[in-house]
Amino acid sequence: MTAAIEKDEGHEKQDIKDTLHDLLDSSYPLLHKFREACPGTYKHSQSLASMVEGVSIALDLDVVFMRVAALYHDVGKMANPKYFTENQLEDEDPHKDLDSWISSQIIGRHVSDTVNMLINDEKFPRKMIEIISQHHGNSVMMYFFKKSKKDVEDLYRYKCSKPTCIESAVLMICDHIEATSRSLTQAGKYDGTKIIDSTITSLLDDGQLDDVVMRLGDLKKIKEALGRELEGIYQKRVDYDKAEEEKNDARGKNEE
Repeated sequence: MTAAIEKDEGHEKQDIKDTLHDLLDSSYPLLHKFREACPGTYKHSQSLASMVEGVSIALDLDVVFMRVAALYHDVGKMANPKYFTENQLEDEDPHKDLDSWISSQIIGRHVSDTVNMLINDEKFPRKMIEIISQHHGNSVMMYFFKKSKKDVEDLYRYKCSKPTCIESAVLMICDHIEATSRSLTQAGKYDGTKIIDSTITSLLDDGQLDDVVMRLGDLKKIKEALGRELEGIYQKRVDYDKAEEEKNDARGKNEE
């Protein structure tokens, strides 16, 4: 390889790196629009990006690439923001009077909406868009399946490809765990270790990670990194809430 070719390749890699950093800038038009239209989803994506960063470091993946993928993985929800719980006000639920299958179709299309938005922006690498398109695989939308009280799970599956590389597997695992952790924390039922183990086991049992080449050592690193991330994000919140509750109980007793 000549020095000129090496120089050109070096410039190309730097250009890609600079482009990815541009996409992380909160003033980037698509990101700004996303934050305004879907504040709840945007917060979820920020938490996910932090979680994905820790796992990516543990697996020696491209951290900036993975942060961008996590931050933009749900931008398609801008098409129907109020149909997603994280963007709803209290007692606001447009699914309440909808057929469960119709609801699942509205929710499921956010993946294709995301792909359509990103593919029209030349700054997003095609590999990243492919990874984002796989973050739900063909998993079951369990809430709507159970609500339907029907026996055919396949009617309520995402119509997407399963993860085909470790990057898309990491995005899928972290996305499930972030959403579950947030939900259980709000319900006062948070258990980080249990969430990690049950989520990964469920994805494996459902065949979502069958097409990913991964060593057992990688899976161990993912679990350990997630444990550290969850402790930093959610465990401190749980401990704080518990301390506040105990303080209020003590205050109440003193006032009796």
